[in-house]
Amino acid sequence: MPEEIEDPTEKLHEAIQEEAREAREQWVLGVALSTAILAVLAAVSSLLAGHHSNEALIEQIQASDQWAQT
Repeated sequence: MPEEIEDPTEKLHEAIQEEAREAREQWVLGVALSTAILAVLAAVSSLLAGHHSNEALIEQIQASDQWAQT
């Protein structure tokens, strides 16, 4: 039986596939991290918006009370 000749591109193909897999994993990690940061910023912005809305409502009530007393 003749010996099988090893294809020299097979190892190259496997190396390229491994590099592509690692690149995808890093990209997914970057997307996940970016999403988490954006979620935190959105939550903080929402809290601040609610706080400012409450302050505006309190000031409006105080102005209305002051106007009713005069």
